[in-house]
Amino acid sequence: MAKRTSTRRPQELPAKKTVEADGRVTYVHYTRKLAKTICARLATGETWFRMANTPGMPCYTSLYAWRQKYPEFAEAYAQAKEMAADLRADRTLEVAEAATSATASADRLRIGALQWHAGKAAPKRYGTRVRDEDGVEEGPERRLIIEVRRFAKATAPDGTLYTREIFPDGRIEGPEEAKG
Repeated sequence: MAKRTSTRRPQELPAKKTVEADGRVTYVHYTRKLAKTICARLATGETWFRMANTPGMPCYTSLYAWRQKYPEFAEAYAQAKEMAADLRADRTLEVAEAATSATASADRLRIGALQWHAGKAAPKRYGTRVRDEDGVEEGPERRLIIEVRRFAKATAPDGTLYTREIFPDGRIEGPEEAKG
């Protein structure tokens, strides 16, 4: 059965939910099942912006009202955000490992965005600085730094194969350079 809808005209409605094609607005009420679905989708990395106002989901602002009104939802939401931060940190490593010289610029952008989101969702684990309620910094600064490095195969004068590193400034380092 369809959700309960309002027959009021769209201009009279609060800006909470997108108006459907027939001019009606569907309101979504809090349930534990819906809260569990939202948290599961958040934990898999989906953003609230993408979920909000889709069929069966509440409007964007309802999330904040529900977090204040339902403490169990606020706790589950916080845990889901931490899980999403772990997922983004793992994805950062995968992007870095799959990077090539052709994709390095685009991958650097993806890595930066994933690191930023991981740091905001779980600042104690992935953030650069953690502050307590009074604004005082807690503990040492922790930072996840991923560097993309380039290597090339080379043959030594004696015929053995080795790998040498090529730096962004053009320097090349390998067994020959280390001896000299």
